[in-house]
Amino acid sequence: MLFRTARPADRATIPMPARRARRRPKEEDMTKFTTTAALFAATALTAAPLAAQDEQADMTAPIQDAEVVPLTQWTYDDLYAEGVSAEAFIDDMEVYSPNGEEIGDMEDIILSPEGDVIAIVAEVGGFWDIGDTHVSVPFEEVEMTDDGEGITVPVTEETVEDYDFAADTFDPQAMSDETMPGVDDAMFAPRAWRASELIGDYARLRDGDTFMNYGYVSDLVLSEGQVEAVVVQPTGAYGGVGYRAYPYYGYADGAGWTAGSPYYDMPYREQDVEDMQRFDYGDFTS
Repeated sequence: MLFRTARPADRATIPMPARRARRRPKEEDMTKFTTTAALFAATALTAAPLAAQDEQADMTAPIQDAEVVPLTQWTYDDLYAEGVSAEAFIDDMEVYSPNGEEIGDMEDIILSPEGDVIAIVAEVGGFWDIGDTHVSVPFEEVEMTDDGEGITVPVTEETVEDYDFAADTFDPQAMSDETMPGVDDAMFAPRAWRASELIGDYARLRDGDTFMNYGYVSDLVLSEGQVEAVVVQPTGAYGGVGYRAYPYYGYADGAGWTAGSPYYDMPYREQDVEDMQRFDYGDFTS
């Protein structure tokens, strides 16, 4: 289950929505989200196509071996039983007000440096006098609808200003800036990040003290309010058919991904992934 609550009987479990066409690796991700409290901010990325990347890339700081889960001990059972696709959750969930009125659509999921879900981003209010507005709702204030096909948030025309973004968040200049001084500066790292930042990044395997391209991150699996796994689509050189799910390693663990980087570097080598089973979305039961 994605949601944790002190009142489990009051919330519905989240079913797996029908899958949509999957995102390909991003070539230019120039989207920036900020909140009025500067809770999180995203550094815009520009990533070259996978075919244009070197097969191996030198790294000055090789991935650490701490707390690496051996793939021989890794199974999909818990993911299938309790996990939720982040991409499907973003793409398919409708957003409702407390009175059951449909008010908008999901846009993204915000996660802490440790991979815990801290907020959702939604676009709401097209029929309100204020027009379309992007809001950030803390995770603990989000509930599932009874049918499991949407979420309910405490946002109304009267309260929307309590959740909206700074007025200039989505203007062309803000969306094209590489960093936001005072927020994206290195002294503020590690920072919160958007699920869409990691989805579409290039996945790489270890090769000695360097890394080699393996595929791209196509999804995240969420469970109990945090990222449990990263779903990877391997390239043709590694089978290229179907998906594989690997344990999530974020930079808070000293592992292979820093928010704003176009690479998700896994602590595994080519021989480690040779026998990985395909990850089947049809096996989700939550």
